[in-house]
Amino acid sequence: MAMEESASPAPAVNVQEIMERIRQRIDEKKRTGEYTPEELERIDRYVLQIEAEGYNTPEEDIRHHLSVLNYLFDTLKPPEFASHRQRFGGFVTGIKKTIRRITEPYIQMILKRQVDFNAETVRLLNQLVSDYRFRVSALEQQIAQRPEEVLAQEKRWETLSRQLNDLTQEIRAQKNTAEDLLGRIKTAASQSGGRPGLPEDGPSRIRAFEYLRFENRHRGPEEAIRAKQRRYLPYFKKTGKVLDLGCGRGEFLEMLQAEGIAATGVELNPEMVAQSRKKGLEVVEGDGLDYLKNSPDLSWGGLFLSQVIEHLDPEALRDLVRTAFLKLAPEGVLLAETINPQCLTTFSGAFYLDLSHHNPIHPEAARFLWESLGFRRVEILYVSPYPEEMRLEEAVRRDDETYEDEIARVLNKNIRRLNALLYGYQDYAVVGYK
Repeated sequence: MAMEESASPAPAVNVQEIMERIRQRIDEKKRTGEYTPEELERIDRYVLQIEAEGYNTPEEDIRHHLSVLNYLFDTLKPPEFASHRQRFGGFVTGIKKTIRRITEPYIQMILKRQVDFNAETVRLLNQLVSDYRFRVSALEQQIAQRPEEVLAQEKRWETLSRQLNDLTQEIRAQKNTAEDLLGRIKTAASQSGGRPGLPEDGPSRIRAFEYLRFENRHRGPEEAIRAKQRRYLPYFKKTGKVLDLGCGRGEFLEMLQAEGIAATGVELNPEMVAQSRKKGLEVVEGDGLDYLKNSPDLSWGGLFLSQVIEHLDPEALRDLVRTAFLKLAPEGVLLAETINPQCLTTFSGAFYLDLSHHNPIHPEAARFLWESLGFRRVEILYVSPYPEEMRLEEAVRRDDETYEDEIARVLNKNIRRLNALLYGYQDYAVVGYK
């Protein structure tokens, strides 16, 4: 009873083709210098050994043993009797057959269990070989694809390696540039005797003007300032603790305190600090930017600056906004009110009236600065419109004069343009969210 195999033979492994691929890969790596001399010696020795001894695939060995098992598994198959003695050969053969007929029933009873065991063993082996061939076929397909995949991965790795080298060189160049700029800044700072760009004492450097009385006279009474700044309160109601840099007389701190919003002020002028503390406000005497830089990162919910950034030069302003972004918590607000240079009358009044002012800042320049340093949802709020009674009056046309009607229309149009140019909004505030 021969046992049929249940699976077709797997494709034969082409040893020569595999060896040729291995040689090609080894030659390629030799050219690129990826092997050490010791590794090259081991590889050559191994290749020579394979070529000298030959190579029998596991499939060939299994096929041979399986064919022997299928042939020999049935021990009950009648054997062929013969004798090598020519003279008595026929007689001896007859005796053997007679003995076989007498003993066969007893021998078969003894060997039947062995036959059943052999049959089950062969069936199992045939099944295992079928499964083995299926698995080997799948593995051979995967192995055949590996060289191409490995080659593709190596090419990707080489590309990434080149990109990494390029990026490393670029970073190194940027670092050198930054170090050079930092050296120049330090040199400029040492030559100027202090931090470049920032006023040494802000308003206190014009102490001869007695800055507190100057503010009271020219900025307006505190009630008027509170009325103007009240529009900014909604931006800070849900931010957390607020820092008022250059808090002056403390008008905005008072309104924050009344709203139950925790707030701290920083002011350089000692007279204003003293006046604010008399009101029960939390005010620190010192430089606002220094105080902000010494604060922990992400520690403030909101930063407020009223009429402060026009006192700074461009580099100091950039430093202030950059530091504010680091110190604000997520969703924190930086709101800075300053004079609007789009309203030309501010140059004949508010801006040059204060000797500590440095540069006017255009609203779009402020927007760009806020956005370039990370702030989003940047808004421009135009506040403090010029009083109507101080704007140009429009001509009144007469009903019976059509020509004058046209003159009045054109004149009024021009007057409105002059009003927008000369008597527009005096101030603006820029707001950005982190």
